[in-house]
Amino acid sequence: MKITFILPGLSRFPVGGYKVVYQYANFLAEKGNEVSIVHIEQVPNGHVTMRVHLKNLAIKLGFMGSKSVSWFHFDNRVKLIFNSNFSEDNIPTGDVVIATAWYLAYFVNDLSKSRGRKYYFIQHYEIQDGYKNKVDQSWRLPLKNIVIASWLQDVGRNLGVETTLVKNFVNHKEFFPTSSLERPAAISMLIHDQSWKGSSEGLTALKRISKKYPQVKILLFGVPDRPNNLPNNFEYIQNASTSQLCKQIYGQSTIFLFPSHTEGWGLTATEAMACGNALVSTDNGGVLDFGIEKRNAVIVPVSDTDAMVKGLEYLLDNPVEMRRYQVQSIKIAEDLTIVNSGNKLLSILEGD
Repeated sequence: MKITFILPGLSRFPVGGYKVVYQYANFLAEKGNEVSIVHIEQVPNGHVTMRVHLKNLAIKLGFMGSKSVSWFHFDNRVKLIFNSNFSEDNIPTGDVVIATAWYLAYFVNDLSKSRGRKYYFIQHYEIQDGYKNKVDQSWRLPLKNIVIASWLQDVGRNLGVETTLVKNFVNHKEFFPTSSLERPAAISMLIHDQSWKGSSEGLTALKRISKKYPQVKILLFGVPDRPNNLPNNFEYIQNASTSQLCKQIYGQSTIFLFPSHTEGWGLTATEAMACGNALVSTDNGGVLDFGIEKRNAVIVPVSDTDAMVKGLEYLLDNPVEMRRYQVQSIKIAEDLTIVNSGNKLLSILEGD
């Protein structure tokens, strides 16, 4: 098959939603399909800014993304295309074309049949930026909707549309236990500059924990510069590599704090699980497919720092229970594989 994914513009830093699509592209290419990924530098309101024009010029001149994405290794059979406008001429003809964002769904819906059967790969309910009506209507377009999490299926039902669930996965070649689960207690967390990721509340909880348990390491990572308000004893790795995440963050922690207000899935949480971390997580939607209360996770209300602290204290004060949660996290993550998810996705794209 000739399969085309259409993504928003190129990201210079690792982004979970992009990483999932990229890994599927490699998997489908390995199965003998011709896979293209088209990155369109555009914004929901259709206004192309000077930044977008300059970014596209850099792409055309070969300074950015001409052959690869610096933070991801592609199968050499995957074709990358970069554009700054919504033009059908820039989309390869093929058997399948897949939108990966709500405003791209409208573009895909208007493509001619020569571009392929039309799908909408939904990784979140993208209403954070105030386009709820347009987002809702994008789900109702005559595309075949594929969602990555059970809670997104519930959103589809509420909108009166049919969806097919293909759960996300963990790359177990990249994320696995690198040290004994008897490692000293430590807590890891992602720092993100989007407020809905809950980093602010998470840091508030971690500062309280650090005062009560000064021997417990706090291991943080993210794309932004080290936050100015971090205590000196909080470790922070900016732009951590996959190896650093596996060995120096997840591999050295016993608990992953997942404080997001809303999540389509939560790749960092499942990566941490695969490396042997119990979860303390908000009830953010995505976690419900892999964070199971009293098995591997403590689930708390969104933005409730007191509950986060209590959840962390419970695991720190009960090391035997924490180890049990860690073991269960590994077992749950083991079932989340690219083979299982990729084969299901392929069967859907083949028309079942």
